[in-house]
Amino acid sequence: MSKTNKFHVKEIKDEVNVTVEEERKDHSPFFLLFKRNKWLWYVLFLLLALIISIITIYAISKNLGSSKKVEYDTSGVLVSFDEENKSILNGVPITEAYASKLFDSSVANEINKGVVIKVKEVTFELGKIIFYSDKTALIKYDNGNYVKVKALNNDYGVEEDGTIKSKAEANNVSYESKDNNDLGIKLLYLSDGTVEITKDNMVFLLRNTDLTSNPEEFYTNLSGVSAPIKEESKKYYSDGTIKEDNYLIVDGTKHYPTKEETIHDDIKIIYYDNGYAEVIQGDLDIIVQKSEHIKYDDNIFEIVDGTKEVNIKDFIDIKSLELNNKNNKEMNYIIVLEETDNYAKHKASRRLPNEYVNYSIYLNGNKINGTLDNNIKDSSRYEGLELNNNTYLLYEGKLKSLEQTDIKIGLWISYENITNEYMNSALIGTLKVYVEE
Repeated sequence: MSKTNKFHVKEIKDEVNVTVEEERKDHSPFFLLFKRNKWLWYVLFLLLALIISIITIYAISKNLGSSKKVEYDTSGVLVSFDEENKSILNGVPITEAYASKLFDSSVANEINKGVVIKVKEVTFELGKIIFYSDKTALIKYDNGNYVKVKALNNDYGVEEDGTIKSKAEANNVSYESKDNNDLGIKLLYLSDGTVEITKDNMVFLLRNTDLTSNPEEFYTNLSGVSAPIKEESKKYYSDGTIKEDNYLIVDGTKHYPTKEETIHDDIKIIYYDNGYAEVIQGDLDIIVQKSEHIKYDDNIFEIVDGTKEVNIKDFIDIKSLELNNKNNKEMNYIIVLEETDNYAKHKASRRLPNEYVNYSIYLNGNKINGTLDNNIKDSSRYEGLELNNNTYLLYEGKLKSLEQTDIKIGLWISYENITNEYMNSALIGTLKVYVEE
């Protein structure tokens, strides 16, 4: 940069030391640099702005193209679909039995079926916390409210004093008791589709409701997990297994240990020669009929079969949604499929009659099946709804105060009823949730 060649005397302390400096009272060096090269700076700023704009537009376009999640709030209830809520039913017709198998498989994969055990229980000022072996936790407040807290970075999402970590996912859950009084086993069905199983001080959690419970026996169907119900000279388990000395008796045959190991959280696993295993931790002592389902690493212990997700998109249209009631009162809601009135827009040459469409719904541990035949378009039952298109009722329910629930819906074309007349036809609609104000 060229100089101004303007100098002045700044200070004279004696006859020898004289200090001179460049004149700066008019402009700083940076401003002088900008002033003498303003066109260069203008071009650089223009290029920078252009680059930022291109990056921003690309990011927005990419997100718009990849994001299918639908979320909206209605009367204080947050409705979230994990994918788009549009349904185009034009796939391969299938039998009800095969549809049920595919839907059940999809549900099982989503909720990660299996069993986890309680590793500790902590009492705090407002209630108690059950810490499970998959790093989830259930907070039981003394006022009757329950909150399920998911794992956070391979650790619990709640502190022992009841403080929920800032990034942890926590949901209110309601519950219903369906105890097996004959065997003294308490069954607490939670609204997220899981069951907490308690026998005396022993607690484990079933991630779905797939169990057998009657006056004579109790066990989980997938892995055959059972609880001790009586102990005298022998220990009797709820599936009929007997423990005597160091061996098991199953159907009158003795089976002996083959291996024993202790892992984190003082969990002891004893494997037997018939494929059974005994899991011991504190007050817990359970039998697992399928020991190959026992999985663990340095943080997690669970009993699962590792079922892989089935690709079913060509056969059944699956939608998952979450309802979260933010209100301090119970809310009524309905789930419907609203049919389009413009098939040409979707390039569908022919409409598939709705009576050939079946559906399954899974929520709160229960499965509901039906046919798409309840059209409420002209119904006077639902005041305030202005329905201009065919609208088929799938489910009607209630959300308790501050309750959150997950729902899975599957729709498919019935093989038993449809004929070749309706090949290359489709039924197109949008899944919607309406909440009573």
